[in-house]
Amino acid sequence: MANDTLTLYLASNNNATDVFHSGMLQAARGGSMAADSWTYDPLRTEAGEADQADDAASLISQRSAFNLFGEGTIYHSEGFPAATEISGFVKLTLWLTMDVPDTDLGVELWELLPDGSAAFLSNATMGARYRDSLRVEKLVTPVKPEKYVFANFQFFPRQIAKGSRLRLIVASLNTPSTEKNYNSGGVVARETGKDAKTAHIQLLHDAEHRSMLELPIVK
Repeated sequence: MANDTLTLYLASNNNATDVFHSGMLQAARGGSMAADSWTYDPLRTEAGEADQADDAASLISQRSAFNLFGEGTIYHSEGFPAATEISGFVKLTLWLTMDVPDTDLGVELWELLPDGSAAFLSNATMGARYRDSLRVEKLVTPVKPEKYVFANFQFFPRQIAKGSRLRLIVASLNTPSTEKNYNSGGVVARETGKDAKTAHIQLLHDAEHRSMLELPIVK
């Protein structure tokens, strides 16, 4: 059982929108002032079309990281100095702003092993209107920084290998496996493409808005 918590803070030196310009998951609390940002147009279909391809190796494939199409951000940790057991439920706290009343978000956590291979660890999703409660919806106030706590990751036990890094993907949820949210703030089941609103989303990680990943570890 986990008996400690490893907290990694999100930071970046540039807009962390792909694997080659990713942000950092770092132990230091000093975040950068600049926010990471992306645009999500629910009428775009590239991400959904890429997601439809059959992938028998989906739990070790890095396709999701390379098929963001500018609709999310990516963060990497440093290599672990020693083998470390993560066991339990991961928690992710994000500070976000957006200019739409609602949207859907998905996050994924991966291990990148020293040999270049990858292993899926866990994921979580959230409808922005349910950021405070799953029972009571509350539409987003445009451009107001708000806290989004992803506490619904699946439980997993994993010994992270020495030298492995973690990859965190934060993205708009755009996949045929989930109901399309057109970002209008209306009843999602009744929305159509005519209701679509393009979302401009910022992920904050400055001193006042500490976006962080909390990992349950065994010491």
